[in-house]
Amino acid sequence: MKRIFLLIAIILPLGLMAQNSAIDKLFDKYSGQDGFTTVNISGKLLALASQFENDDPTAKEMLQNITGIRVLAVEDESLNKELNFVKELKKDGMFRNISKEYELLLDIKEKDQIVKMFVKEAKNQMISELLLVVGGDDNAIVVINGLISFNNISKLGSTVNIGGMKHLKQIKEKKKE
Repeated sequence: MKRIFLLIAIILPLGLMAQNSAIDKLFDKYSGQDGFTTVNISGKLLALASQFENDDPTAKEMLQNITGIRVLAVEDESLNKELNFVKELKKDGMFRNISKEYELLLDIKEKDQIVKMFVKEAKNQMISELLLVVGGDDNAIVVINGLISFNNISKLGSTVNIGGMKHLKQIKEKKKE
């Protein structure tokens, strides 16, 4: 019995790391390449930015509770036609076991565009991690760590003006439909 628990304790974290390693692979593969933008924002910088956010107390609190934001976006239109981040992650096995740890919050499939948003839920209707993957005509990956309420996800897209974040606004639009 102890062996089973030990085996589970060893294997479970490896499965969870594999999900993030697929994302890390894409960041490593395309970071610094022409036509790509990579942004890593630390929680400390976001906390500092929150001190200047006096107009919106919700945005201020949200910025204080985020521990990091990572964005990988394709800025070159010809590269966007050649790439599809959703397909690359699917090929790498990213979406196979993600449902055990993450909930699919948004899945949009249009002619040449796929947007998937996954959240890892914490306590009290809070999100501890948000993963946004866009593939097709636009390609972007956004990973946000920290504590964010479900109500504030769409606000985050307009508070942090970075490529790829515009897709967070679609949550509010989809809720209206």
